[in-house]
Amino acid sequence: MSGNHAGFTAIAACWVCEGRNLKKVGVAPIDLSEFRDEDALLAAYSGTSVSLQRCAACGFVQPGALPSLPRFFDRMYNQLWSADWIQREFESSYKDMIFTGILRALAARLPASRRALLDVGAHAGRFMRLAQAGGWRVEGLELNPRTASHAAARTGAPVHRLNADMVDSLGRRFDAVTLTDVLEHMPDPVAMLRRVHAVLAPQGWVAVKVPNGPAQWFKEHARARLSRGYAPRVANSLVHVNHFSPRSLRVALERAGFDRVAVGAGAPELLPDPGAGPAVSNVLRRVSYGVSRALPGGIHTPFAFNLQAYARQSEG
Repeated sequence: MSGNHAGFTAIAACWVCEGRNLKKVGVAPIDLSEFRDEDALLAAYSGTSVSLQRCAACGFVQPGALPSLPRFFDRMYNQLWSADWIQREFESSYKDMIFTGILRALAARLPASRRALLDVGAHAGRFMRLAQAGGWRVEGLELNPRTASHAAARTGAPVHRLNADMVDSLGRRFDAVTLTDVLEHMPDPVAMLRRVHAVLAPQGWVAVKVPNGPAQWFKEHARARLSRGYAPRVANSLVHVNHFSPRSLRVALERAGFDRVAVGAGAPELLPDPGAGPAVSNVLRRVSYGVSRALPGGIHTPFAFNLQAYARQSEG
């Protein structure tokens, strides 16, 4: 199948700092065979791979090339989720530790009179609903029509059915913008953050949560050493194209025009399923998160699986 795809476009410079000293550190295999019946051009990339390259200047890891197929990522994320699954996503609390922490941090940075919030990548709308309960006037931006419709119906708030890179076409500005588990999926993240900067009101705040690239690499390679036959998975099928270190996330926000950048450990997802296995996993996740916050320089250790950043729009 891999012989009939639309090809690749090489990436010569770091998306974060524009450095050109890029060293190959891994390979991302691509398997999109699940799309064979609905998008043959997308599925044709199955069996190919791209290199993963680390920038010597800022530590950011990105693909060495991207598929040349038009709208490759939009096509890949056009999942046909069932109504029942979307409803469960809205009702599930597995990300509530993340969501409530973000809302508290933004509320502490903004006066009570400034509560206009845009959630980029609104998914099924649970974060939007929690924000409403906390007194925020919320809107969402969501590409998938099924989850966008559900988010709008459950919250009664506007949900713009747009790709995230069209955020600056909304024609209005917000006091806060959130990108939770979104930026790692988007090529050229600094360009995306500049668009976010443009839709923030003066001295507004952005909250960005992403996986911590170095810690995720450590975890996956440790698992491979312990489990025979296990292959590390950090970028399979280009689901994640951006692999941020604490430093490169800070650099990305600063290059996008933000100031007062703070990068810390991000809260974990907690498994909602009952039973001893998920309960033990949740304890370990909480402990790891706590250690990463308590240790000096904890975000640079393998305990910090996620990064949570806040940064201020610099106009004013």
